[in-house]
Amino acid sequence: MEIAGKLTIKDWAELEKKLIIDNDENWGLAFHFFEERIRTRYTNPINAILEMDLKTGEGFAVVNLQCSLIETIESFINGIKYEHPNFILPNGNIFKEGSNGIFISFFNNREPFKSKEINGMDFYRYVRCGLLHETQTKNGWKISANETNTSIKGKTINRNLFQKDIETLMENYKNAITKGEDLDGIKVSKLRENFKVKFKNICLKS
Repeated sequence: MEIAGKLTIKDWAELEKKLIIDNDENWGLAFHFFEERIRTRYTNPINAILEMDLKTGEGFAVVNLQCSLIETIESFINGIKYEHPNFILPNGNIFKEGSNGIFISFFNNREPFKSKEINGMDFYRYVRCGLLHETQTKNGWKISANETNTSIKGKTINRNLFQKDIETLMENYKNAITKGEDLDGIKVSKLRENFKVKFKNICLKS
């Protein structure tokens, strides 16, 4: 079973045996699984749509995918598993805040988004849920392709710059996992433990 591009459950099982939390060796290979999973399922499709540059409404599809990517990244960082109908923390407790809590955590804690002071609950309600359930943003939120110097200003999302900010965060996450660096106040040991939890669950549920 392929779980990250052409990489399989067997590939991960063999690599996982070599991963040591306090040793940087092999964590670059481990993060390659994450990169391949995200590249093939999210960033390649997103960038393909952006390159079309039709400006006829495709921004809704782009931001919809970006919302899924936000949930994926934040769940990896925190080791949150989804087992219907609950989100489960690494210690086995239920993450009671649910999907909306993931967005709040993302925008409150992850740079380069934290400094923009984005209301995560509003984004969840009026962007994520609006797009997913009604194919529209709501309560004044807009998606734009116009040139600007920031990814989100007020309630306007620049779809292109938003993607660049997400990719900046993924690069920060990569440096943390592969080089043994903390991320937004989270110790690398915890980040690596959570990373393993997520991939173990992916393998079990695939």
